[in-house]
Amino acid sequence: MFGSKRHFNAWNFFICYLVSLGQIAFGYPASIIGVTLAQPPFLVYMKLYDPVAAELTPGADQLIGACSGIFQAGAFFNVFIAGWIMDKWGRKAGFYWCAFLSLLGGALLCGSTNITMFIVARFIAGGGSWGFLSVTPTYSAELAPPDLRGLMVGMNGVNIALGYGLASYMGLAFFYTEDPVAQWRAPLGIALIWPVLVILICFIVPESPRYLLMKGRVEEARAITYKLHHMKSDPDDEFARGEFYQMAKQAEVDRKLDPGWLEMFRRPSYRKRVTLAMTFAFIGQSTGVLVLNNYGPTIYASLGYDTEYQLIFQCGWISVGIIFNLVGALIMDWTGRKPLLLIGVGGCCICLILEAAMVATYAETNSGNQAGLQMGVAAAYLFLAVYSVGVDVAGVVFYSELFPNHIRAKGIALSIAVIALTDLVYLQATATAFASIGWKFYLVFIIISGLGTIWVFFVVPETKGIPLEEMAAVFGDTENVAVFSADIHFDQSTHEMVVDEHGSAEVRRRRSQVNDIESSGDGTPPTEKGTGPHPVGEKHGAEHVDRV
Repeated sequence: MFGSKRHFNAWNFFICYLVSLGQIAFGYPASIIGVTLAQPPFLVYMKLYDPVAAELTPGADQLIGACSGIFQAGAFFNVFIAGWIMDKWGRKAGFYWCAFLSLLGGALLCGSTNITMFIVARFIAGGGSWGFLSVTPTYSAELAPPDLRGLMVGMNGVNIALGYGLASYMGLAFFYTEDPVAQWRAPLGIALIWPVLVILICFIVPESPRYLLMKGRVEEARAITYKLHHMKSDPDDEFARGEFYQMAKQAEVDRKLDPGWLEMFRRPSYRKRVTLAMTFAFIGQSTGVLVLNNYGPTIYASLGYDTEYQLIFQCGWISVGIIFNLVGALIMDWTGRKPLLLIGVGGCCICLILEAAMVATYAETNSGNQAGLQMGVAAAYLFLAVYSVGVDVAGVVFYSELFPNHIRAKGIALSIAVIALTDLVYLQATATAFASIGWKFYLVFIIISGLGTIWVFFVVPETKGIPLEEMAAVFGDTENVAVFSADIHFDQSTHEMVVDEHGSAEVRRRRSQVNDIESSGDGTPPTEKGTGPHPVGEKHGAEHVDRV
């Protein structure tokens, strides 16, 4: 769009990074349960472990599973509520709502006096935490330029991993405290910091200009767009003007389309997007990543390591995720999304095969073979490296790109709801499954991720560099693309915006004065010869402007 150079604006990157920090408010509370369940004082306090008999109490396996799974149950409900709030009151309002739930649930977790109170608090905290997973990529994608959307939205994946990492680091740090209750309460209390941080961020970041255009708040959207996309190398703000023109024109179309839930499944092109997003969401979580995260210390225990080493290995494992999420974000706008998705799902399958083999051969037989046990740890580390690059960071970008403005919040909510439900099933079953069938539980993840690799290769489209307003063309809805960025140019001698007719046998270039789109009161460009906009269904799919 408007040349091959990258449209990088430091302020735009800074804003997108601030928005992505909301993922720490997801990652930290989502991951802290892993180190909490690894703390013997927590298990004893909650009467899940009998220190005299040195074994779990009756029914403890199910309660431990509930501590993890109920978090996802809260998530399932709130991702839809958060999506509704985003559509009605804006992306910032979604942030405020999720922060409120996170603070309420986090406070109750930190002050829990019994396992019932703890489980209820996890439900509330899960709603707030996972709400950020829905709101944040929606927000980021609508602020980022098309050619750097992988980097700017990809920072969400980096901060998810950072949240996971901080939870592991705090769990290890407080393991050494002498107060047994502080060992698990203090890390839970630290979770309250992140939603407060999100509230403070809301005072800095602007509202999404695409949301504002959908609500008819054109001047606010224009000011934000120009500031986000201004570059010193572009003194005439050609990129910002063209971007705003395309966004404003597309908003005209999107406001007329049905944003209902039924339409998302009734319309073939929307149904295809929903199917892609929901299927990949299921496959991504069927790699077993959250099982490895939440039950990592338990797995390391099965490999023969004590509590201290379990927490140390968990910290190292999470650190790998931070590094490789960053790698994925940095290279995604170069490699594209699909290659990384393939590497992620296929690589996870291979690593799970190695992990299952090591657990079956060396851990469950108590062979004491240190090389085999160390290979089991290495397989878990390699797993997270490929998952981070290809599922975590690439996946969150992929979900955020698929849907048009009027159903983006709903589409991402559906994706995150599938993730939450999938995790709920796996996490609820994991403690019992490991106790009952051991390493064979890995076969579930190996089979699904293997089949998922084939599905990604044949079905998933590439979305690299495509403006959000043009994504409809990828799914056969070309008639709903108001303007193609390739058809927007600027006459360098007059600094006028030039719009080509898309799909015409003879491309007719027409000029509009600078003020045509930039000064119209309602954000609607003057139409050709005063005849009004072309019908949406016309082949060219673009509206043209005569020079005044």
